Amino acid sequence: MGDISYLQAWQMWLDGKSTLGSTLWGVPMIWWGRAGKILTFLSGAVVIIDLVGVERLSRYGDRLVRLMAAHGSLPFIAGLFAGVIAGWLTVAATASMGTDSQLRSWLVIVVGGAAGGFTTMIGFALQHRRFASMARWVSLGLLLIGFHFDLLAS
Repeated sequence: MGDISYLQAWQMWLDGKSTLGSTLWGVPMIWWGRAGKILTFLSGAVVIIDLVGVERLSRYGDRLVRLMAAHGSLPFIAGLFAGVIAGWLTVAATASMGTDSQLRSWLVIVVGGAAGGFTTMIGFALQHRRFASMARWVSLGLLLIGFHFDLLAS
């Protein structure tokens, strides 16, 4: 099977045909299904908020902001380092997808930068009084998107 459009993928699914073996937007359907499973799993991370508690997370955010103020860019560098490692793992996992090496190199930089930025922003986000509510809405979005692609790839 070749590259199919989004609507063709849904038509195949509705007809009871497997979309596996096809590609959607140049990516094999099995990877869309796997990405969907990962997003669905990440959507469950909101449970951490309920288990740990909003007040405790807010105190953690205060400590993280104080750490950033005391140590400057150290938290960003730590996040960037962790992100680059995650990026290289992503590159290794996507090597079988046939994407070119330059694209995968940029992926490492983007994932690393995002992790660095995330590290510096998480403290401020945790301090926000509506963080738990926003996290629940983001979690719902991740659940819907993840389930959607997992279902489409089945």
